[in-house]
Amino acid sequence: MVLLHAAQGRDWQAPPKGSSLKTLFEAQAQGFIEIRGEFQKRQFRLTKLGSDTVERDRRRLEARRQTD
Repeated sequence: MVLLHAAQGRDWQAPPKGSSLKTLFEAQAQGFIEIRGEFQKRQFRLTKLGSDTVERDRRRLEARRQTD
């Protein structure tokens, strides 16, 4: 989820520092992101599913904050 929330829109971008290759591949396998590039030039972007998931999670977190 941290990887998805770190994404800035649906454009290609570098993964956040500390993101492992395993994390990227797991998110890709679940359909949340697409990956391109090799080694230091690796980039990712959210898929429609990933973008929808982030939005739903942000709304859930905001609702939780308002009830506390």
